[in-house]
Amino acid sequence: MKRIRWLAMVLVASLIMLWMISSAQAQVTVARTGQENPMVVIAKSTMYGAATGIILGLALSLAVEEDFGDVMRWSFVGGTLGGFLIGVYHVATRPQPSSALLQFNETGFARVAFPTPALRMDKDRSLDFRISLVSLTL
Repeated sequence: MKRIRWLAMVLVASLIMLWMISSAQAQVTVARTGQENPMVVIAKSTMYGAATGIILGLALSLAVEEDFGDVMRWSFVGGTLGGFLIGVYHVATRPQPSSALLQFNETGFARVAFPTPALRMDKDRSLDFRISLVSLTL
């Protein structure tokens, strides 16, 4: 009789642990570094756009027999504006890091912070509300 109780308790505890493990989900936390600074991203994108505009302007001015200055000017302006807009779009649409209540890094405990709640709508039109309690940054 003792063995049956012990076996039943182990079975129930195993089922509870399996249920908890299957419902647990990991969350990706983005740690920003110097290269991911929004101003650096926008500036690099703008400079690359300007350089692309100059290269395309040179190619167009060789192919088209028009005024060299107008083609170069508008290619430079278009490339710079396009690079700036792409940089702003990239910064605005990248995933934002979320904060958790207890935050740990590779050296140990980092800090206690106010958790950032996340409210999302799933594919089946149900609302999903989440709050991160613990985060680990490596």
